[in-house]
Parts: sequence; structure tokens; C-alpha cells
Amino acid sequence: MVRFVFLSLLCSLCSVPLTTGRARQNPGLDLRSIPIGSWLNAGEHTEIPWDVRVRDPLLRLDQRIELAYLGAIDAKNLNKTGTHHELFVISRVSSPDGEWVSQTNIVWKSVDEELAKNVQVQFTTRAVIQPGDYMLWIVLYDRATGKYNLTKKHVKVPEIHGDPLPDLYRRMPLVEFPEFSDDDTGPGTVNSLLNLPVRNKQPVQVELVSMLSPPEQWTGRSRVVRAHNNDTMGTVAALSQMELTAGTISITGLDLVRRQVLFQQDEFKSVNWGSLMEAAKKAQSPDVTAAALQGSKNNGAFFRDFLDRRLNAPHTAGNPVRVIIVVTSSTLFESGSDLRPVQTEGDCHCRLYYLRFRLNANDVFDELERFMKPLHPHVFNLLTARDLRKALAEIVEDLEKL
Repeated sequence: MVRFVFLSLLCSLCSVPLTTGRARQNPGLDLRSIPIGSWLNAGEHTEIPWDVRVRDPLLRLDQRIELAYLGAIDAKNLNKTGTHHELFVISRVSSPDGEWVSQTNIVWKSVDEELAKNVQVQFTTRAVIQPGDYMLWIVLYDRATGKYNLTKKHVKVPEIHGDPLPDLYRRMPLVEFPEFSDDDTGPGTVNSLLNLPVRNKQPVQVELVSMLSPPEQWTGRSRVVRAHNNDTMGTVAALSQMELTAGTISITGLDLVRRQVLFQQDEFKSVNWGSLMEAAKKAQSPDVTAAALQGSKNNGAFFRDFLDRRLNAPHTAGNPVRVIIVVTSSTLFESGSDLRPVQTEGDCHCRLYYLRFRLNANDVFDELERFMKPLHPHVFNLLTARDLRKALAEIVEDLEKL
């Protein structure tokens, strides 16, 4: 995905957005209409002055490795050749010796006016990539003027040191370009699947429980709310790809502020991401009814009652072990809230895992764990995607002992 942004250059230390526009994928460019083969064979070439930078590879929460690269074109360099431009960014990845290892990614943005001299057009493109050595090929083509650039960047993606899941990418292509929704939120989706088998001998009934509403103590902090959403959605994306030898997986999305189950998908083959993201948007909306606000001291009790219903539901055929994996950030509740834990009698025939994200250095207190304490949850305190990778490996190992 490429995002074009017009940025102010009024100072050397900061950039202020002026206007933004989202580059469109699948723009209808027929590569046979341009001599791109000759361009590639001719090597690097610049007719439109620009700057291209490649960021260090990053492990995402969904456990893919992301490679982002950025480019910038000063407005003055576009204005020299007119006010209308159809800019295409064409990307492909090869091995160092020139063998293609990815499909071609094309995005497009049009400019239909003379740009102010103090702005530039910027783009950011992301690829999901496996460890290895690569050559990144980037073509910038202006269909309105016929001018083009070709830049090549050598990219080295290191292995994950001490990887607890070394076979996770076995079924994935070496390189993929994510697809983005119309609102361009999140890290983008890829079609390939992680290799995450769980060789459990006893059947299990796994439920991924995600808190879609952000922690109450961070209400109004938009950056923290986004971090909470990215953490929980990325974690659910990874966990949902566990392949059980015997058993089922379901997903539940809770809104503790409104005390509602906003999303439920049982025994799925693939996650209904559209519905899940819509539920997350609703949970993060500042619009809360007066009734929900008046009953806010019961927000935690709603979670306790949810757990109680799950633990006391009739067992299904085969008497599977109930496995509940709670994914959220550290959560505090209003003073005077009902924080009594869930009540259990005898063996619940269950396993509970609590994946708790710390959102910043001050995020050290949590009251949600109180509700689960009698169930002796296995608690994971997570700060990074690498922490989550270790937690995934431990959960898989634990389930395989059943």
C-alpha cells in the first residue's frame, strides 16, 4: 500500500500535513504499455528527482516481518513539467542474482493542480518478507509526462535470533504486499497462513477473548487507544491460525464499557475481519449511552459474569478441555467497582491464558486479573511482538501436553 501525503517544509525539524490523499491500488496500468523490461535492464535512472529510504525490517504483532520503504518528491520538481501528473509506484522484489521472488505491486495517485513550493509528495509502501537477502526494485512512472525513475535497494532481513517458532513461515511466500481496506487502517492483510500446528492429543475448545474497548484509564488518549487496537487485533490474527489436531477455535469480542458482546465467530475456517473491525470501531467510539455510563461500576463484573457463563456451559461431545485466551491491555476500573473474582467449584476442566499488553512505561497496574485469579491463569506480560512470539510458542507447547 502506498500513501501519498502533501507535507509542509516550513522548518527542517518538523513537517505539518496540509492535505492528504490515499493512493489507489489496482489503478489499471497495463505494464505492457510501457517498456518496463528495458528500464529494468538499463539499471538505475532518475528523471524526477526524489529520495527513497528503506526502514529496518520490523516484526509485526501478527508475527509477519514487515519491510517499509519511503519516497519523497519535492513539489518544485513536479511543477516544472506541468500541473497534471499520474504517478505510479511499481515495486517488485528479486534475489540478489535477479530472480523474481514476488508479484508486482502497483499503486497510483493523481495530481491535478500546481503544488505549493513548500510541499512535497511522500509515499510509504509495505511488504511482508521472510529472512534473507533481496534486491528491492522501485519504479516511479508519471504517465502524464512519460518520465520515470528506477531505484534498486539491497535489503537484508536477518533471522530472528533464538526464534521460538522457527517453522512459522514455512507455508508463506518469500514476499507479499499487504492489501488494505478503504479506510487504510491497520497493518494490512495478507492471504498466506502461518504454520502454527498444535499436536494436542486431547480435544480442546479454544476461545479467543479480545477486549475491543480500550482500557478505561486511557479514555481520550487516541495514541494509546490505537496501540491497544493494534495489539489486540494483531494478537488475535496470530492466535487464530493455530491448527489444532483435535478441537475448535472461536473468537469473542467484548466491549466492557457498554457491557456487550460485539463480535462472536464460532468454529471458523477464516476470520470475518470486516465484522471484527467494525465491532472494534464501535467499541472505541466515544459515543456511550447514559445507561452505560450510569452502570460503569459493573464493567468488570460483566467480564466476570461472561467467564462464569463460559465455564458453566454444558460440555459438548467428546468433553473437550475449555481453553480461554484473554487478549487485552492492562485495565483499571472506576473506584468502587465490583471486583469480586469468578467463583469455581471443583475442577473446571479448563485452561486460562492471559495475554496482557503494557501500553507505556506508566502502565503497571491491572485489575482485570483479579477476576481470573481462582482459575490460576498463565499470565504473559507483553511489550513487543517478540514477547508475543514467545508466548505463542509456550501456549502451543502447553496445549500439546494435554
